[in-house]
Amino acid sequence: MTPTILAAAIVLAGFALSRARLVRELNSKRFMPFVYAAATIYFAVRAWVAASEHARVWPHVILGIMFLGGVIESARASGIFRRS
Repeated sequence: MTPTILAAAIVLAGFALSRARLVRELNSKRFMPFVYAAATIYFAVRAWVAASEHARVWPHVILGIMFLGGVIESARASGIFRRS
């Protein structure tokens, strides 16, 4: 439970940092997709470990899917995939 809370806290801190004035002035909101991607990878690994230990997998899968949606939405909003 503690690693899950820690991962959620890191994502929330990244979100709060993306809204900070310093980051907005630097125009570097493009790091949020990477924060969400790290959380997605973390929950994918947790799901794999849970599956190998025959434990409940669905909480990790649901959180992984939520963060994967965050990766996609944040990448669209930040304009990573736009052509120059």
